[in-house]
Amino acid sequence: MARRMFQKCVSVIGFDGSIAQEYSTIECAQFWRMQNDPKYLSLCSPLRCYQRTWWGKTILPKQGKTTSDRDWLVKHLNPLIDAGKDLLSKTASQIVKVPTYDKGYWTGLKLILEKYYIKPYLNILGSRGNLAYVDLFAGPGLNLIGDQKVPVPGSPIIPIMIKESEYQFSKFIFSELNRDYFNALAKRLALFPEVKNITEVLNKDANLVIQGISDILNSNNISHSLVFVDPEGMELEWTSLENLVDSIDCDLIINFPSAGINRNLHNPPVLPKIKKFLGPGAENIPQNADEQWAIEVYRRNLASIGKDVSTEIIVKSGNAFHYHLIPAVRTTAGGSPWFRLFLDAKRRIEKFTGNILGIIADQIEGRATALDNETKS
Repeated sequence: MARRMFQKCVSVIGFDGSIAQEYSTIECAQFWRMQNDPKYLSLCSPLRCYQRTWWGKTILPKQGKTTSDRDWLVKHLNPLIDAGKDLLSKTASQIVKVPTYDKGYWTGLKLILEKYYIKPYLNILGSRGNLAYVDLFAGPGLNLIGDQKVPVPGSPIIPIMIKESEYQFSKFIFSELNRDYFNALAKRLALFPEVKNITEVLNKDANLVIQGISDILNSNNISHSLVFVDPEGMELEWTSLENLVDSIDCDLIINFPSAGINRNLHNPPVLPKIKKFLGPGAENIPQNADEQWAIEVYRRNLASIGKDVSTEIIVKSGNAFHYHLIPAVRTTAGGSPWFRLFLDAKRRIEKFTGNILGIIADQIEGRATALDNETKS
């Protein structure tokens, strides 16, 4: 019955009977494997509902207090802002201004997802061996996001400053090709002497860094790594990602440049770069190809190298610009049950835009007193 049901796109039904989120066939299969999913009561086709079962046993969700989407966002944004202020204050007195990464509020949604996953990642794997955090496009270490230039730590600094687990990473590897950003990151990392001896910062192309990454991790007795892949565009070639996954055990969080790919899918000068980024299946781009076609090619390729549990989370700016975050992990004997965390984040983050995050940041900072239409995009 379950396999026939998964031939169609299905919906996840909440306790109140409303459709919480529609999911693809692959994602529903992932839900089916999650025996102890506390969030949802049933999987539903457009015509008929089925209770979730696990080898003939009906699995009912655990009742508990739910967190509103706004409160969830505040919970994860607040510590990022606090850490960003602290980091900014420590470098503000320097004579030469240290570069920052200044983008829209949507950048905060991406960093919230990173922070959100680090805690359960460490909690689940921390007792099993030494873990590494790898950031292949690390940036300068501090973001000033939106019109108000809200300070938020960059992706390499978040796992150093925000410690929500009893376990911690045993190794950090940061790669940044931009020389100014590389120097800025090195200066900010110097503020944390406790990680000096376990941190490597490389001023190299990420495609080249990957070639030697297994040697670094093996020499430090690393059993598993969380790899954050956040390029500006399509700098990371598919063959490099394939080599990375082949050489180390890791979970991936990938920034997929949807809007940029969609804009250039039929732009001849850019096509060779797109094909190298997407990998097999992109040799002949159909006339009707769009960003969804590109995402499907990429996820199929991820599955082919063992990252067969993946989804895409759209991050919206509030205007036409957007991108997708693709978390990808390997199926385990237990069905990768922690992957449901990404699906919960998907449901929440896709309700927001960067503009909404800006309003909530203003509230946290006391610049606003009310949030209108908090979940409208």
